[in-house]
Amino acid sequence: MKPSPKMIPLMVAGGVVTVIIGFVIVVLLISWFSTPPFGLGNAPPQPVAFPHTIHVAENNIQCEFCHRNVTKGAAATVPAVETCLFCHKEIDGGTVTAQAEIEKVRTAFETDTPINWERVHRLPDHVRFIHEAHIRYFTDEDIPVKYGINGEEFGTTPDVAQTCTICHGDVANKTVVQPKIGQSLKMGTCVDCHRLNSVSTDCTVCHK
Repeated sequence: MKPSPKMIPLMVAGGVVTVIIGFVIVVLLISWFSTPPFGLGNAPPQPVAFPHTIHVAENNIQCEFCHRNVTKGAAATVPAVETCLFCHKEIDGGTVTAQAEIEKVRTAFETDTPINWERVHRLPDHVRFIHEAHIRYFTDEDIPVKYGINGEEFGTTPDVAQTCTICHGDVANKTVVQPKIGQSLKMGTCVDCHRLNSVSTDCTVCHK
């Protein structure tokens, strides 16, 4: 049965709406599932056990000592083997287990083999997160009040380490690096935080 001329525009409009709705659903599904399951708190196994509890909480090593690029660029970066050997060329582990992990680092240095750390936080290819910009904002003393991703208010200016905990949680007291428990860091989390801090939510700020 041939449709009447009056029905053709309605059918075209319906088809366009269906395509748009389908596109939106696909984008939402990709955005949701592009973050791996450990985005909700599970951590991938690492080639070397690195306890932040010992390095940060006990020895007060600052985040930027190992993550050299966190205040300068987009990625925080993982430390080079040479950075680890700056201390562990002389410092041994206090236990047999710790010493075995340190030996892995020394062997990597001696054989000129990089340590292939497993990525914990992943973003879709169309999303960018600039660490330097976030560190700069939260450590800016000229901004009197800032808000974290859960709406918590910072009445005093946080330092770099405190800024890192906003998204990464209490890293200093973690033996295993993993995302903040219960915090999936989805798009809505970022948008809400930007709104609370009166920062631009324009799509081009985070999307390539």
